[in-house]
Formats: sequence, structure tokens, C-alpha cells
Amino acid sequence: MEKLLVEINNIKNIKKGVMEIPLEKGVYSIVGINGCGKTTILQALAQTISRHHLGSLKSTDYSSSSSVIFQVGNKRDVWTKSGDMWKADTYPNTMRFNGNYEGSLFYGTRFNDSKAVDELVESGAFKTDEIVEADEYIKDKMSYIIHGDNLHYRNLKRVRNREIARRLNIKNTPYFYEINGELISQYRMSSGECLLVSLLHFVYNSLVRKSLPPNKTILLLIDEIEVALHPTAIKRLLELLQELVQNSESLVVILTSHAPEVIRFIPPDNIFKIENIEGDLSVVNPCYPSYAIREVFDQDGFDFLLLVEDRLAKIIVEKVLRTYSMYSSRLIYVCPVGGWEMVLSLHKELLKSNVLGIGRVVLSILDGDIQEQARNKSTELKKLFLPIESVEKYLYRVLFESPDQKLKKIINDKYFQINSVDRLISIYRSKFASSRPEKPNKEFYKILIDDLKTRGISENSFVNNIAEDIFENVNFEPFAKNLSKMLS
Repeated sequence: MEKLLVEINNIKNIKKGVMEIPLEKGVYSIVGINGCGKTTILQALAQTISRHHLGSLKSTDYSSSSSVIFQVGNKRDVWTKSGDMWKADTYPNTMRFNGNYEGSLFYGTRFNDSKAVDELVESGAFKTDEIVEADEYIKDKMSYIIHGDNLHYRNLKRVRNREIARRLNIKNTPYFYEINGELISQYRMSSGECLLVSLLHFVYNSLVRKSLPPNKTILLLIDEIEVALHPTAIKRLLELLQELVQNSESLVVILTSHAPEVIRFIPPDNIFKIENIEGDLSVVNPCYPSYAIREVFDQDGFDFLLLVEDRLAKIIVEKVLRTYSMYSSRLIYVCPVGGWEMVLSLHKELLKSNVLGIGRVVLSILDGDIQEQARNKSTELKKLFLPIESVEKYLYRVLFESPDQKLKKIINDKYFQINSVDRLISIYRSKFASSRPEKPNKEFYKILIDDLKTRGISENSFVNNIAEDIFENVNFEPFAKNLSKMLS
């Protein structure tokens, strides 16, 4: 069996790492804890598909001693940084594979396209006949993978052909969703939708329609799909990928992941577990799921899965669990999902498809401001409501709409010593003096976060700390009692 050897030296947190990828059709997974180097490995592999991928590395990611080496049989390429470019010692005869690289984050041409496409839509640059219906295959697969039916994305559109995209200086073929006659580009969709539509575009045009030579290796690289897709969608996507591999002569799918649903799906011989010890990589292969999951996903084996809307809710719920000693004799995992409708949808889907297995209890914990909307929805599901709203709505209320002077002073003194809360409120009022924004809480929150970022304070750091302030100033006793009953 032919193998592709990749060696990475002194890039990001990898001092030295060597692994061999089989060039035999199949679905493979590179697994490991966050920060072990999975994405770096996949980004390096993507260089064999297109020569620009290493160029997306930042100057702080490498040094003069950095290199990436590829070898198949006697063919060997050594890539090093030369001036402003990464160059191979075998250029222009470097090894190349047909294929595609998909990640949940935008960079390079994808990032440039995201800005350009939105500007083109806003300026009306697309002619009516340049936007056409997306292929039924893509509509159907996207709808099934995300929603489990064929009813969604009926208004999915795309640019008619690549010539039009090139004329408008767009590198990829953008897709759009039409709502009330208005076009929403794929870059304004959720990260999961954006990733999936690009992936399905490649699958349909290159594999289903067989535009690529079927007897030559095709690499399909997908980075951390669990970041963009919920577990049930991941399961359906994996089934599609397996079907494509079975119907192909030479499709090699490589996923990076630390999600149990991915690890359990892949045969042990196709799992490569990465361990990073002070920059030196070791590779465990074959790797059985129970071994991989034990370290990669320490929530595996939990008794209770608590679905919440956002990071603030996760931090607060975990604080309640600790404060009221609810972790005792229980394994509990708190997972942020998104809006309350997404939480309930995922809750229902998890129970319906039995992704978690028998004996697991799932509970939805929703923000307090949507009790009236959500209480009578999906009444068969176990759910609770927090005594606060989302972080955006909460801060908008206590700082601006109905100021809580005590809490406002605490937040001002701890986080906004340079530009005071009152100063930021004044900026908000000036910005929206002529018209009220559609979502005032989000606009106000953005002003707060932008100010914090100018002083090197990340949103995650702020949310972690503000959760403590909220916990000390809001009565969580009734919520804790109800939660304790549901966990009994």
C-alpha cells in the first residue's frame, strides 16, 4: 500500500512530527486533544493539493529552521520559507494531488471571498441571470445532513459558473440563500452551513459528476467538523463520506477530530492518535475508540448531558453544579449549542437517533427571557430556565435599559477603567441617534467587546469573569433546587 509521509519541523507548537497517511481509499481520522497539532498537520497536507496553504501561516508560526517534507516512494519534496513565499526544492515538479480542504474557519482565498462576495451583493453587482438554482443534489444532501429531511434549502442559489466568479475576482464558487427576494451569501450563513455547502459543491462536481480522474488519488481533508456541525449532522455526513468512498476507486478522506461520534465511526486501523509531548509528536495507530476517547473526550461516559445556549450559560450552570455539590457521584457534561430553538431541536434529535446510547439523560437549560415562547414547545423534553437572559440582553438591561447601579459600578470599575460604561453608552446613543437598531442588545454588547479588545481582553475572558459577578448578584437558589430535582 502506497503511503504519504509528512514531516513537520518547527511549525506552531510542533518541534518535530512524522506520520504516514495511507493513500488507499477510505475514511481516516487524526485525533487528539486540543492544541496537539491536528490542524497544523492537515494544513500541511493541504499543501499537496494547492500551494497556497502554507502561505496562510503567520510569521509567528514558523522560524528560519521550519520545514515541511512530503515523501511518496522515492519522490521527496522539502518546503521551506524563502523570502515572502514557501518554496519546494523540487519546484515546479512538486507532488500534487487532486482534492479539497475544508475547515470551519475562513482564511486565505476563503476569507478574501467572504468580504468580496458580501460587497458585491450589497452593491448589486450580480446580474439576474448570473445567479441560478443550486443543484438538487446539494440542496437535498445539505437539508438531510443538517435537518434530517429534504425540505430545507429549497431557495439555495449559486453563481452560474466559474467564469462569472473569475470576472468578479472571486476564487471560489459562492452560494446564496434567497429570503424575500434578498440574497444572503454562504459566508453569512452558520459556520456549519458554509462549510457543508462548499464541501458538497466539491463532492457533487468532482466526485458525483466525476470531473476528476477516478483512478488518481483524491484527497478530501476536513478539519474539526464538530466545531461547525452538531453530533447528528456529523453522523449523517460521515455516512455520506463512507458511501462516496465505497463508490470511488481512490478517494482518501482525512478528518481531524476529538469528537466521540467521529472516533466511534472510524475503524481502529484508520485512527491516528496524536500525542504532543513538549513539541515532539508521537502517533498511535491503530487506535481503538475507547482508548482515544478516554483522553480526547473526557466527557465520554457522562450520566447527564445539559444543553445550554451559550458560553455564559455553560459557565453559570457549571458554577451552580459546583456550588451546590451536584457533581457528587454523577458525570455531568454542559454543552453550549446556540439559540433556544437549536437547543430543543438538538435535544429532540439526540433522543430520536440515540446518538448518546442508552441510559443517558439529556436536559435543556434555556435563557430566562424566552420562558413564554419555549415553555410550551417540545413539552416532552426535560427543560429548565435560567434566572437571567443571554449575556447581551443581561448587560443591555442592567447597564442601559434599567440600570442596576450596584452592578453597573462593579462592572465599570473592574472592566472599563479607561472608557467608562457611561462613555460607551454615549457612543452607542450617538451611533444610533437617528434609528433604533434591530437588535439593540447585540449592538451595545459589540461596543463593549470592541472596547475590551483594544486593551487585549478577549471576549471569552470577559464572559468567564462576568459570570462570577452575575452569580454573586443574582439569586440562583430556586434554579439550583429545580436542577437538583431533575438530576436526582
